[in-house]
Amino acid sequence: MKTVRLSSSLARDIENNARVKYQKANPEKEYPNDGMKFYIDNGYQTKVDATVKHFKDTWGFDCPVNEIDTIHITATVDTDEDGYKNTQTFRLPISGVSVPTALVKYSDEMYVTVERDNPTFQECMEVKMYNDNLYEKRREYETKIREVIDRFSTLNQLIKAAPYVKDLVPSDRLQKMHEKDDRSARAKEQAEIAETELAELREVLLEDKLMGDEL
Repeated sequence: MKTVRLSSSLARDIENNARVKYQKANPEKEYPNDGMKFYIDNGYQTKVDATVKHFKDTWGFDCPVNEIDTIHITATVDTDEDGYKNTQTFRLPISGVSVPTALVKYSDEMYVTVERDNPTFQECMEVKMYNDNLYEKRREYETKIREVIDRFSTLNQLIKAAPYVKDLVPSDRLQKMHEKDDRSARAKEQAEIAETELAELREVLLEDKLMGDEL
């Protein structure tokens, strides 16, 4: 078995593979994605219909509208002692809905403000808190792995201490480690070369030693 140095590149490969395994075992929660349900349940369709009708009745022509593909919902999460409001915004996909242009930003996005206890906003906050907590746990997990790996100088040492880590090691590195170490064969070959090519030197040194001369 050959000795494989645990280079920084190999260590990072192992860490990255460990991260992928963690994310697969601990997936993030998905945010709500039914913008249409939120739009209707919160009365925005009714308000838009009323606004469009009122505009037409007042001005005599159709209200300018834009089709949106995203609706952003914002609520105040808390207020600090200085009166500063800490807000949080989430985005929901929506399609097939046209609203007055005055309500649209960036050509296809609608922004609305809701109360903190809005069911959809609360659901989004729960997902955010779960994912934020998961992110912190993953960072701790990755840091611990990095600190442990950095204590080893060879892949062989790491695998011996923690055999299960082999599942994170690139296959070519594992294959390299399991190759037969032919250093003894190389040493024998080198000795034979020296024996042949340096025969004259050996004889000179032997004769010199017999004569008792010193450098």
